[in-house]
Amino acid sequence: MDMTRKKVTKIVILGSADSGKTTVIETLLNRRKEKVTKIECNGTTVSLDYGNTIINGEKVHIFGTPGQERFKFMREILTTNLSGAIVVIDNSVGITDMDIKIMEALNNESVPYVVFANKQDIAPGYLESEYIEPHIPIIPTTAKVGEGIQEGLEVLLKLV
Repeated sequence: MDMTRKKVTKIVILGSADSGKTTVIETLLNRRKEKVTKIECNGTTVSLDYGNTIINGEKVHIFGTPGQERFKFMREILTTNLSGAIVVIDNSVGITDMDIKIMEALNNESVPYVVFANKQDIAPGYLESEYIEPHIPIIPTTAKVGEGIQEGLEVLLKLV
């Protein structure tokens, strides 16, 4: 009897409130005809978003986190044992204090991650910041139309 277990891939989507995290997870999974579970109040994630899919024969679990400061405890729970992360930044707002804290935590834990410079339809352009380490891939995205989202996930999966 083979007792080897398949590796579980857990991707967590992080970022400030209203950066587009729920739209990213919906775009990733709805394109693959997968269901997304959302726990929201008045259109704002208050607990988590979740879905899973099969990519290259492996099951990938994708969690979206709430962006408000008061839900820090949920981010801490959801980032336990993660394989990699997507940090969604609203390109029209730029990098927030929350985004900086998230990236510092990922760097301190040596978690592979990519940055989605989201909302390119509203604010096109390259995202530059001294807070993003030079080796971190920055992918320009427009989550609501799917631009850059799948490619960004593929870049991340090569890192994990």
